[in-house]
Amino acid sequence: MVRGDPVLTIPNPHRAEIGPDLLVRILRQAGISRDEWTDA
Repeated sequence: MVRGDPVLTIPNPHRAEIGPDLLVRILRQAGISRDEWTDA
C-alpha cells in the first residue's frame, strides 16, 4: 500500500482475507481513516 511518502508493506502469510482488527491497525499506522478507506 502506498500513500505519498509512507510505504507500508502488508504481510498476509495466510493468503486469506485479513480481519477487521488487523485492518484497523494497518490503517492507523498508515494514517488513513476508516472513511478514507471505505470511500476509496
